[in-house]
Amino acid sequence: MTIVNKVAAFVMVGIILFVVIKRYVFDGDKLSSNYKYTVAIVYRISYPADGGPDADFQYCVNNVIYKNFTSFNPDKQKVSVGDKFPLKYYPPNPKIARVFLDKPMESASISKMDVTVCEDNK
Repeated sequence: MTIVNKVAAFVMVGIILFVVIKRYVFDGDKLSSNYKYTVAIVYRISYPADGGPDADFQYCVNNVIYKNFTSFNPDKQKVSVGDKFPLKYYPPNPKIARVFLDKPMESASISKMDVTVCEDNK
């Protein structure tokens, strides 16, 4: 391996570690102290080459639709397109969020929640 390849590998590992630490330590801590709930709707199940399957979902906060994804275990969690799940988000930055695929929601329980539903997200 040349020096350039070693440096590139080191930089890539550093970036990956930074992203993991940021997401699970710093962003995760924000969700434990300041959060609200809304409803996430699964709009696609994808099967990426590097793992998966992934549930692609969207949610609405302050009339803005956010999209994200999460991996799931089909043996433990039954997830289908159109399913709705609770989602915890950080109000100052709603992109920081966690969906709970182990707690599917019914329409009756959603109607009792104080959630914003975007027109495209009904």
